[in-house]
Amino acid sequence: MHAFVTVGSTRFDRLVQQALSDDVIDTLRAKGYSKIVVQCGNSYFDTNLYEQNGERWVRKDDEDIEVWRFKPSLQEEYAQADLVISHAGSGTILDVLRMRKPLIVIPNDSLMDNHQAELAGALVHLNHLKASTVSELPRAIKHLDPSTLSPFPLFTDISLIESTCCTNFSMPNVVATIVNEDPQNYEDEHVHAVYDEIASHFSSTRYKPWPIIAQFLDSLPTGWVGLDSGTGNGKYLPLPLDRPGSVWTIGMDRSKNLLGLARVAGPEGTIREVVWGDVLGRSWRNGAFDYAISIATIHHLSTHERRKVAVQRLLQCISPAHGRALIYVWAIEQDDLSKRTIPSDSVPTEAVSNAGQDVFVPWVLAQQPPPKEKAKRVKRNTQSDSSEPSHQQA
Repeated sequence: MHAFVTVGSTRFDRLVQQALSDDVIDTLRAKGYSKIVVQCGNSYFDTNLYEQNGERWVRKDDEDIEVWRFKPSLQEEYAQADLVISHAGSGTILDVLRMRKPLIVIPNDSLMDNHQAELAGALVHLNHLKASTVSELPRAIKHLDPSTLSPFPLFTDISLIESTCCTNFSMPNVVATIVNEDPQNYEDEHVHAVYDEIASHFSSTRYKPWPIIAQFLDSLPTGWVGLDSGTGNGKYLPLPLDRPGSVWTIGMDRSKNLLGLARVAGPEGTIREVVWGDVLGRSWRNGAFDYAISIATIHHLSTHERRKVAVQRLLQCISPAHGRALIYVWAIEQDDLSKRTIPSDSVPTEAVSNAGQDVFVPWVLAQQPPPKEKAKRVKRNTQSDSSEPSHQQA
């Protein structure tokens, strides 16, 4: 059998070193796991015990123990594994549970507010996984019986998800969008005003950096200065966490309420540099920054032309000699495992032909908030524009 250990992109030395310890390896072998693969990210391990072969390290005295740092996707690793041992990041947990794989999570208590423990505790209570500390990992492996775990509901089983995760919570339908009015006025009403209204609630559901963005920021040379265009609550401004202050990211956003949160993002007492501005504006001289990121922002613009200008502005602000840029937007295509689906009958043919695949995704201020990372059941294809004053796109 095959055991896979992952820590994502956030450094978690203690888990990696414990996973490679004799205690854990002997316990896994006693349970029948002959192949042990560890994705260590930026974490430290003793490379003297391993022989490097391309992007991976193989233990010199045991070729069935393998370590590597990063891959674009871990889906294949999850699929091959008979057991996954992981940090308690929400994305990893959901990916593994959706594949119905036995999972032991170890919350990284060094992270801000120990936020991983909250999600892990909720899923332990529902009996979908087991949780452990680093020191107790051998014991957790020894006593794990996968047959006693409750299968995690697939995202196609909407009724079950609503009953277990979203009590008293409903999501409005996603509808096709055609913008016939002035796009600036449309965005002022359906995006900017809405974000100012929902800033606090939005921020409470968007506290965890996405691993690929964290990896990008961690790869930057020390001393670089960059822009987070559409920074929101500023969750990327403190990164990289293992090299605090090594790069300087300035946050820009149209929402003054979100900027207020971004200004104090990260460790208590730290003040971030934030600027009120527009992604379509020319607030900087050309080449002012070494890098720039735009995460889940450009799809809020209501026309193709405005999105194109936003990309141009981002590229203009970075150095033409060495500048790096990373842009993330909502995807048109979603795989079979994705929890984000658009019913085919929700986008009329005439809307698709006139407006591409733009749809309108409401943001709902639930009376009883669902658990973090569970409220995003409905989404859209490419663009996003938002909805009535109490709504906005996720």
